[in-house]
Amino acid sequence: MKTPLSDSRHTNFTDVLASVFQNTLDSMFDKDISVSFAQVSSAGPEDLSGGYEEQTLILATEEKTGTEAGLMFNTVDITYMTNLMMMMDEPGKDSLEPDDKDAIKELTSQMLAACSVPVEEKTGTKVSFRIDDVMVNDAPALFQADEYMIVDAAISIGSTKTTFRFFTDAALLNAFSKGGSAGAGLSDEPDFGAAFKFPDDEGVHIPDLGGGGGSHHTPGNLDLLLDIDVPVSVKMGSTNMFLKDILTMGSGNIIELDESADEPVELVINNKVIARGEVVIVDGYFGFRIKEIVSRAERIKKLKD
Repeated sequence: MKTPLSDSRHTNFTDVLASVFQNTLDSMFDKDISVSFAQVSSAGPEDLSGGYEEQTLILATEEKTGTEAGLMFNTVDITYMTNLMMMMDEPGKDSLEPDDKDAIKELTSQMLAACSVPVEEKTGTKVSFRIDDVMVNDAPALFQADEYMIVDAAISIGSTKTTFRFFTDAALLNAFSKGGSAGAGLSDEPDFGAAFKFPDDEGVHIPDLGGGGGSHHTPGNLDLLLDIDVPVSVKMGSTNMFLKDILTMGSGNIIELDESADEPVELVINNKVIARGEVVIVDGYFGFRIKEIVSRAERIKKLKD
């Protein structure tokens, strides 16, 4: 039996999740997208699949805690969404084929990967979801946690209205504190965003920056912003030190950072993390390969904040 969760247990996480899912899908589809969470509840594994039996199950793992997570969609809906992702406005299918599973994995990987940066900024806690499998939801024994957080979502894709479900081991909620923040940024980068007036200051829709015919909606001050050089930093990690240790540092000393060697490095603009990835070598120079990035609209907002 599903039991409603109190807001204090989940809103710090789920408020971010709803916004990220909507922004990610909106950037992928050429249709108006709306995502809202109708109900957030807890339940045991026996009630997790209710309403989505024999439909599509996307199994995931939160890599830092090892907790279970995932998504459930009606198969006809998720295959319609993958068609849209591949620029084909065609109806979905009632059954999964091998090619469908690859496309679903790509779509849902983007949905979950996009959560990492906004969730950390809101809660101060890093999360990283990995898609493990896409399958028909016909094996309830797969679910091993004692309690799950179940998020029942309503989604509109153009004129099509349907639902999907996000779930995770309820133990993951313990990682989030109400009203948390991501902590201090890099203070040596200028706050250039404050010098510009942005479209959403007056309720104007943020324009599509991908080109096309929308330039007549773009205020001149945003055009100026698009043509300036922006300081971009790659942050490998940080730590705190006693002042006495800083004063006694010398050549050859090693400073241990808080991040482990296998964690992604961060791309920082205007003191805000907008992407995570890995350091690469390009023609003898350091480079940065992006693995997770916030939506274009969120990138603009971060310049202002």
